[in-house]
Amino acid sequence: MSTYSSKRNKPSLDDLFEDLAHPNPNINKRAYVDMATYWPKASIERLIGNLNTKDVELRRKSVKALGGFGDIALLPVVRIFFSSEDISVRTSCLKVFVKIAAIETYKSIPEPLIKVIDLSIKDDNPQINLSVVSLLRQLGKQGLPKLIEIAKQENVLLAKASVTAIGEIDDPSSVDCLKALSANSSIDKLVQESAIYSLDSYIKYLYPKNN
Repeated sequence: MSTYSSKRNKPSLDDLFEDLAHPNPNINKRAYVDMATYWPKASIERLIGNLNTKDVELRRKSVKALGGFGDIALLPVVRIFFSSEDISVRTSCLKVFVKIAAIETYKSIPEPLIKVIDLSIKDDNPQINLSVVSLLRQLGKQGLPKLIEIAKQENVLLAKASVTAIGEIDDPSSVDCLKALSANSSIDKLVQESAIYSLDSYIKYLYPKNN
């Protein structure tokens, strides 16, 4: 029986994980909020174990739950990222970091996260590449220098995704980068076209009355 229909005291961890598996997303959210409140360490350990499951739905819910813990889940998930060579696990870890970055306000990117980002940029896997770009985009101006660096790389998928992300961050450096790439005929045509499009969209967003 669900924790929320039968108990008002401290819920058991098993009950909370039962509710995490429930099809109702509201029950899922209440479950991981209570996990963070009553069983943070034990919940994180158990949720991390789910990142390796073949049950895609459970893995997705576990990613969302871990992201909801915020910064206290960062280091445990970083350790799993570096200890596993499984693409699904690493991609799931990156998705957790995206969700953590969405609720934390970092004055600077934590060093462990920088190491994750640097390794992910060098990875040949497209899932990892796109996930790390999503993370940098979520970090906003903190992630912008890395995005600008990536946009100049030869990996077309990574560069093109970075250009799109740069165009969504309101900063003078974004404009400078997009202008430079738009005018650079020596780079891959897809990247250049993406820069031109992103710059045009950026200007229309900032100055809608002039368009």
